[in-house]
Amino acid sequence: MNYDLNRAKEQVERLDKLRIERALDGTSESFRLVFQVIAPLLHLNHPHLPGYVENAPQGIADFTLSDDQTRYLAELLGKEEFARFKRKNASISHRTSALILGVYIMGSIASLSQTPSSDLDIWVCHQPDLDRAQRNLLAQKFELLQQWALQQNVEINLYLMDEQRFRCFRYSEPLTADNCGSAQNMLLLDEFYRSAVRLAGKPLLWLHLAVENEQDYERETERLVRENIIRREDWVDFGGLGAFSANEYFGASLWQLYKGIDAPYKSVLKILLLETYSHDYPKTFLIAQEFKRALLAGDTQHHFDPYLTMLERATRYLIQLKEFKRLDFLRRCFYIKANEYYPNCGEKNRRFQSLQKLVREWGWSQELVAELNGRAAWKIKRVKESHNNLIKFLMFSYRHLVQFARKYRVNSSIMPQDLSILTRKIYTAFEELPGKITLLNRMISADLSEKNLTFIEVRNNKLFKDGWYVVNQTPDIQGFADTRYIEYGEHLNKLVSWAYFNRLLTPSTGLHISSPNVSQETLRRFVTDLRLSLSVNVPAVGNEELTHNCEIRNLVVAVNLTSDPTQHLLQNKSTIVPSDLFSFGPAEESLVGSIDLTYRNLWNEIRTLHFEGPNAILLALKVLSNKIYRGSAPPKSVNVFCYSRYYQNTLRNIVTALIQKCIGIQIGARDAPQNNLLRVAGKNWQFFFEERGISLQEIHNTSILNNDEFDTELQNAIEEKEAAVLANRKQYPYEIDAFASEGFLQFFFEDNPNKSFNVYILDEANRIEIYRHCEGEKEQKIREINHIYQSAGLDGNDNPYKIVQRNFNYPQFYQLLPNGDGVKIVPFHSRSALT
Repeated sequence: MNYDLNRAKEQVERLDKLRIERALDGTSESFRLVFQVIAPLLHLNHPHLPGYVENAPQGIADFTLSDDQTRYLAELLGKEEFARFKRKNASISHRTSALILGVYIMGSIASLSQTPSSDLDIWVCHQPDLDRAQRNLLAQKFELLQQWALQQNVEINLYLMDEQRFRCFRYSEPLTADNCGSAQNMLLLDEFYRSAVRLAGKPLLWLHLAVENEQDYERETERLVRENIIRREDWVDFGGLGAFSANEYFGASLWQLYKGIDAPYKSVLKILLLETYSHDYPKTFLIAQEFKRALLAGDTQHHFDPYLTMLERATRYLIQLKEFKRLDFLRRCFYIKANEYYPNCGEKNRRFQSLQKLVREWGWSQELVAELNGRAAWKIKRVKESHNNLIKFLMFSYRHLVQFARKYRVNSSIMPQDLSILTRKIYTAFEELPGKITLLNRMISADLSEKNLTFIEVRNNKLFKDGWYVVNQTPDIQGFADTRYIEYGEHLNKLVSWAYFNRLLTPSTGLHISSPNVSQETLRRFVTDLRLSLSVNVPAVGNEELTHNCEIRNLVVAVNLTSDPTQHLLQNKSTIVPSDLFSFGPAEESLVGSIDLTYRNLWNEIRTLHFEGPNAILLALKVLSNKIYRGSAPPKSVNVFCYSRYYQNTLRNIVTALIQKCIGIQIGARDAPQNNLLRVAGKNWQFFFEERGISLQEIHNTSILNNDEFDTELQNAIEEKEAAVLANRKQYPYEIDAFASEGFLQFFFEDNPNKSFNVYILDEANRIEIYRHCEGEKEQKIREINHIYQSAGLDGNDNPYKIVQRNFNYPQFYQLLPNGDGVKIVPFHSRSALT
């Protein structure tokens, strides 16, 4: 096979030049500045230059300053200092001394979907012998350069890359919001090759070799080196795309779902591309391969736009399947992503002109275009529709890829530690659960605030089910009868929380209510209390938090918000024993009619719980205690509010004391007293504080027992409970309770001295199963469990763990390590992931 490398270099350089022109077309001065000087700032290291770190590696192979770059550096350093510095560092561009081999931009830059808010994803390829200390210094420099770029209102992400990364499936960086970790490998390389723009350094070898069979890429490269056609030191070579595997689809689809939280319209296109690739498997022709074929053939008519090609590929796929509704939604998402900042930019902009050409080809009406252009002003009904469609679309592709994994019986190549983090992030964003507040995607519309909101309680109505409804207008019964409500909730606290955390309900929103049980004043007080207790804006949850259970971070307790037994009392007694309020008067009625809990957990989920009836206080304490894990940190804030007509302060104080006592005992901050008796609605209840929360036992017939008989019955109940607790604790390390998370299947590995290991399994309801003295490799067990999950639906011996596959309840894995007299629990890390 003969190569005209000079001609290939010309084609690649022409493409780089074209993409740089596109990247800078219509951009701001600050963007042009960052784009043009990031390479010299990586090349040089001077105290007066942004990104300076003492002794940080410097020098990009074969780097020469452009005139614009020279002027910028001279302005910063002064002409004399710059000239002196330039002479001193004249040799650092030599390929044998430069520690950086090449600098490349990848992603949406220079594509139709580039917008002024697009960030710059930059790969910095380094010498293979760079040691850990040098990499750490470069990481510090990267952080400083990213901060400097933010000061110019430009977001950049710098990634330190090793040429061998894609050959040995090694990960130098953990999974983060910007780094896909082990979720993608060849698919990431495919994206890089189809979108890369060389800013500085050596050219990419793969782009220059017209190898038809990717499986032979490494062999062909060796031949070219052996026959002196090429020299390795002249190139950066991340390898070929021949190792593309079906095992990667699942982790990649999870990654795109996660990215869909912050970039939904882009992720719709990317996850559909994965679906398209899987449809063609094993004869998948990647976009990068398509680009290279056209490039080396000298095709000057090809647009070489990676996002437009993704759209074209997905369009052909959906037309083939006759899925025209999905195709229409895909086009809308592509238009919104590409047109995000260009509806008024004028006809001279290249991206705007290209987009208008597509609109004409699609046959869209002016009304539809105007609606999509006005997305920033969409209100709640339109946003809910778009949000639900986005979720539906993403989940459809995700489930398709899960079916693909089952069909080919593949093992996911994503590392267990990355899989655990990724699925939990997606779980918090997409999984719908009772009492959980669905947070609408904030990327859809900037302002959902409503001028007026009316909360309407409905009971025994033939047209509407019992519960609460909210309409975005002043009270209007006729309007409500026409089903103009925007959201329904079984309980008021969930509906108010939904409106507040989705930013419909703001300080300027007019509040109204139609209810026989809750006054407008009570509603306003509750909204104020909620706003002062729980902020809408909180820092994003980090990976460290996601490795722990979703413990409560901030808690709001509303007493008698919707059911107030004190309403019918004739008088407010001035002196009363607080505990009597749970069993008040001759009828021994509990004056706590309802308790509502609203809390934010460690994963930034907003959850609500409602308890009503004579035992509301008991149920609330029991459920709350089950969500406070032994050994966990106490909530950062606990606020109790009471909305009773009478005894507001007394009820609030006694409920606060009980909740604080419950939390303190559960987290281990205080000892549980032996005698915890509470009389509620005429019955005596004994509390037992256990590792997994409170249990309750009614003490019967206290009215006919003398004191000694009552004490004996109480002591017997306590001893029975203590025996059960001790027996249970001996079966498994109690520290596991601190990691128990409802909704997940969790595996805890514990090594034995004889090289075997124990496995403790908590199911989705936190019931425990124990398997002792297991043999074999833990990694193999994890692969088997993950395969069972992907193939859920099998029964009998093929599914020994009774795994039921849902959307994101992917099994979680932990390792138990000795720690003094107890154990320490850490996320399980596959040995192959260690460097």
